Amino acid sequence: MAQRQVRPAIILPLLLTAGVLAARLAAVPALSDPSGMPLPESLRLATPWLYLLLAPLFSLWDAASMLSMSRLRGFLLGLAILYVGWRCGRALLRRRRRIHRTLGPTALRETLALALSLGALLLFLAGGALWHRPMLALAGAGSDEIVADFHSHTNVSHDVEGTLMGGYDATATQRWHRRAGFDAVFITDHNTVEGFRSTPDTPDLCRGIEVSAWRAHIVLLGATAPVDRSRYGGDLDGLLDLLRTSESEYGALSVASIPEYEQNHWGRLDTLIGAGLDGFEVVNAAPKANEMGRERRDSVIALARRTGRFVVGVSDHHGWGATSMIWNLVRASRWRESGHGACPAVLEQLRTGFAAVRVVERHRLRADAWWPAWLTPVGMVWESWRSMGPALTLSWLVWIWVVASIGVLARPPSRE
Repeated sequence: MAQRQVRPAIILPLLLTAGVLAARLAAVPALSDPSGMPLPESLRLATPWLYLLLAPLFSLWDAASMLSMSRLRGFLLGLAILYVGWRCGRALLRRRRRIHRTLGPTALRETLALALSLGALLLFLAGGALWHRPMLALAGAGSDEIVADFHSHTNVSHDVEGTLMGGYDATATQRWHRRAGFDAVFITDHNTVEGFRSTPDTPDLCRGIEVSAWRAHIVLLGATAPVDRSRYGGDLDGLLDLLRTSESEYGALSVASIPEYEQNHWGRLDTLIGAGLDGFEVVNAAPKANEMGRERRDSVIALARRTGRFVVGVSDHHGWGATSMIWNLVRASRWRESGHGACPAVLEQLRTGFAAVRVVERHRLRADAWWPAWLTPVGMVWESWRSMGPALTLSWLVWIWVVASIGVLARPPSRE
């Protein structure tokens, strides 16, 4: 009888092992440029030792953090379906073995299982959101390239202040970006410049602001003064006035933020460019902004290329979690030796237009991927496996069989 107990216990680890190995046969690069251009071969993701040691947990945190809002809903739906399937299958197996005897113990058992499962899920989500853990960092950029983030927040932004990230100030922003491999980060709080702090530490903190204009969020890179948003929030003319005067009044370059320009101004992008818009976000790691499909993204990139505007990817980070989904490479010759820091060099290069920035994004389960919403948990894991290197793959395989072995050893002997 002991043999019949062990065999079902290894079915799941065998399936997981097969899935991990199959994903290696369908492997994809962990990093890509959304414009379709090949990235330098030197670019890679540096893996901290703790991340490698706990690869299943850390990579699942990363995969969940890079889901769009619709995919997050699909993730919860899919987990609910998997849970119901698991418990129903277990109940049928118990009935076949005549272990299921009374309704009372079954109801208590199912209530306890549900409580423990929900608790585990909440711990997983809380750990991923609150722990500023070791992160995968971009490595291998050239000495003349600045790794930049063009949109990040501190605790003076209205959607950070008063939350559990209330202590996420400029210094904390700087630490987060340092762990992710950035050389420069623009502090772009909502409608205020009060969150900026000058510091000699790295990465360099650059000035900026995110202005809530008419049905749009416009990021002003390089802005040093407060912006009277009431001038720009009333109608389309106000928005266009901001784009026309952003450099003359605020000394700043203007960037249209996702998702507002996609949802509210998709039919007038040429009008925004004509008024003086300098660039577009084409990747934004915030869940609600991570919905843009590849077809629309490609059309914005084509428009920017045709009109000489730059495109960027942004973290839009608000303090939650420790996953960087994007980086930007800005080439600036001998910027480290200039003595002026990264910020002036980045702004100077942005003025050259489309060729100024190379966007680097991580592979992930995208909002427009073929996986149906209810299979989001499976698709999320599969796409994570496909982009892992040999070291992370080995860590996954070791953990699969360590957990399986513990489960077999902990199983009580059969009394039948």
